[in-house]
Amino acid sequence: MRLAIPTLLILMAALVPTSLFALEGRDYPSGMEYSSAWACHGQEKFNWYCEEAARPVKKPKEISTPEESVKTKEALAVEELEKIRKDLDAKRALAVVHPTAENIKSYMAAQKVEIDRASYFADIWRRVLWQNAELNFELKNPMNNSAIKVATRDRDARQNNTMADLAKEWGIFFFFRGDCPYCKHMVPTLQWITRQYDMTILPISLDGSTIDGLPPSVKDNGLSAKLGVDAVPLFVLGNVKTHKMVILGSGVLSLQDFVERIYVLTQTKPGDL
Repeated sequence: MRLAIPTLLILMAALVPTSLFALEGRDYPSGMEYSSAWACHGQEKFNWYCEEAARPVKKPKEISTPEESVKTKEALAVEELEKIRKDLDAKRALAVVHPTAENIKSYMAAQKVEIDRASYFADIWRRVLWQNAELNFELKNPMNNSAIKVATRDRDARQNNTMADLAKEWGIFFFFRGDCPYCKHMVPTLQWITRQYDMTILPISLDGSTIDGLPPSVKDNGLSAKLGVDAVPLFVLGNVKTHKMVILGSGVLSLQDFVERIYVLTQTKPGDL
């Protein structure tokens, strides 16, 4: 039995893959073109397996941290200060090279601005110092005359106590030579240390000579080489029990020099004073 032509067309349409009808009006990824429904970047694939090109990822905007802002302000301040300095130097140079009334007046005006700026800075500085005890250097090293007297009395008492305590185990090695006039000049000071603090003095002769006014000297047994003695008079604090050696210094020293150096080198650490 023959089918009518319209009916035949309907059957043929039903057998055609629906994907072909989907070609028209299909939404393809932006920027991607295909030669056919089966082609994808030159490869034969089903069109629904085509991979979209990776979209560029937008980087988040960098947010400046407070530290960066502070650094930026500091950098700007440095530039501004350098500009001020160069401007002042330029006006001074012009006034010196060409000392006209106008040039000198211009330099004086610029200098007055900087003096006012420095005065204002100093005023703010002292206000901050008064209100922040942790920044006050005078708490350890007073500048006021009355406070200086108190600090001096306290330090002298501590130094004297230290000398008396150290004299029980420590003594002073005195390196000298017979042809050294400064060595002989140190005898009265060393005698005073012995009388005042009962500290033992041991003279050590580098050339076998003797020295009057002090305990009998002994010849150098190599200790000077060990300590690197290359100048006299040299004074070394030594512990008779532990054999610890502390070099006090060389040359002519006063009684106060001995007391202060012994106290600083044995009772304090760098930065304490």
